[in-house]
Amino acid sequence: MTQSASVSSTGSLVELTDYVRIARRSWRLILAAVLTVVALAALLTALTPKEYRSTAQLFVSTAGGDSVSDLAQGGSFTQRQVATYADIATTPIVLDKVVAELGLDESAGSLAGRVSAVVPSNTVLIDVAVVDDDPVEAAQVANSVAAEFAETLQELERVDASGESPVKATVVKPATAPQSPASPNPVRNLALATVLGLLLGAGLAVLRDLLDTNVRGESDIHRVTDEPVIGAIAFDKDAEAHPLVIEIDPHSHRSEAFRSLRTNLFYLSPDDPAKTLLITSTVPGEGKSTTSVNLALTMAETGARVCLVEGDLRRPRMLEYMGLESAAGLTDVLVGRVDVEDVLQPHVSNLHVLGCGPIPPNPSELLGSAAMERLLERLSKDYDYVVIDAPPVLAVTDAAVLSTLADGTIVVVGVGVVKRDTLSRAIAALERVDANVLGVVLNRLPVKGPDAYAYDYQSYRPGVEIEGRGRRARSKASRRRSELPQTQE
Repeated sequence: MTQSASVSSTGSLVELTDYVRIARRSWRLILAAVLTVVALAALLTALTPKEYRSTAQLFVSTAGGDSVSDLAQGGSFTQRQVATYADIATTPIVLDKVVAELGLDESAGSLAGRVSAVVPSNTVLIDVAVVDDDPVEAAQVANSVAAEFAETLQELERVDASGESPVKATVVKPATAPQSPASPNPVRNLALATVLGLLLGAGLAVLRDLLDTNVRGESDIHRVTDEPVIGAIAFDKDAEAHPLVIEIDPHSHRSEAFRSLRTNLFYLSPDDPAKTLLITSTVPGEGKSTTSVNLALTMAETGARVCLVEGDLRRPRMLEYMGLESAAGLTDVLVGRVDVEDVLQPHVSNLHVLGCGPIPPNPSELLGSAAMERLLERLSKDYDYVVIDAPPVLAVTDAAVLSTLADGTIVVVGVGVVKRDTLSRAIAALERVDANVLGVVLNRLPVKGPDAYAYDYQSYRPGVEIEGRGRRARSKASRRRSELPQTQE
């Protein structure tokens, strides 16, 4: 997973990767925006009437001059005046004659809206362009405007009534009927629509990301709390049906993730390790019970003696996952009905389980009692580690009460299940009671997509083929459990 803290010195890189993540997460939204805008542009292009542009070109020159100096002065004069001459081409003095000559059913003012005269830079040329829905008529009007403009220019620049004009405009490139329309331009319109769609999609994607307050990955954790992420467990759709992945598939990636969590816990404080661990979450459904069971199993793998305690006295699920007896347990011990040794159940080597027992009417009072404190002190002396599965923090106060008795608290965060502000309130609730929060475990991380939990090493599976390995592993785990004495309610 990307460690955002590790690249704090390159803030621009972090921003770039964030934008890439947003684009990957919302690529469907971006694509939909592009396709929508392109479709609208194509529809408008198809409905827009076609217009054809035809252009005639004139050359403006000055007559007279017997020397090179006279010719140079005449050329400079023409170049200075040619922009003014071009403006004459769209005036009524020229266009009235064009309307009369061609018999057009429009006024000179209306025709002026379809005629333009442009002077190319540093030239004495004038390009007269006419736009029309008929390509032939566009060429006729352009040639007529050019001819009438040439005559009008000579009349305007004539020195006297009987003399010739020193300025002359000559048509050097007559207008021809264009083969393709000048407007609409499908290629240009679709290209602009694509760019606009991308910008719109990107804006919607960023807005969606800003409005999405769900925890999606480690970067969201760092936006809420400074507590470290000590574990990352990938999502498995089979987890609810077969939660004990350490037993069912000990060489899977999820099993290795739980072992990595165990290792991180061992090295959080090697000089003063936390022996009593409380596992909780923010809201139900984040996978705290599954995490508690698999973490306890991985700890027992190392040879440590582990006691797993079902501290959720409201909605206990742990014994159901493990297939153990739930008739008597923690609540019986706390009220003094039985001794803890009488209700501890072995599961695998080095792992004993203390179930919930009958659900009491006052769970918070029992969990915060002196009897619970004495029980945990006893278990911490008899076992190397005590793992407590507690209720969610915000649902009830049980987890906050238990956190004051445990050496350390671990918060399981279900990706896509809990919101950032909800997680922030849960951390704050634990901090208010001075709980020692060891870190956060990200659970249900996606295996595909921008927030995917990537694996870089294919673990070796001795004696287990990939195909059918889950079925054989489950059968093996079931046989091992059946050897333990147990009764069903």
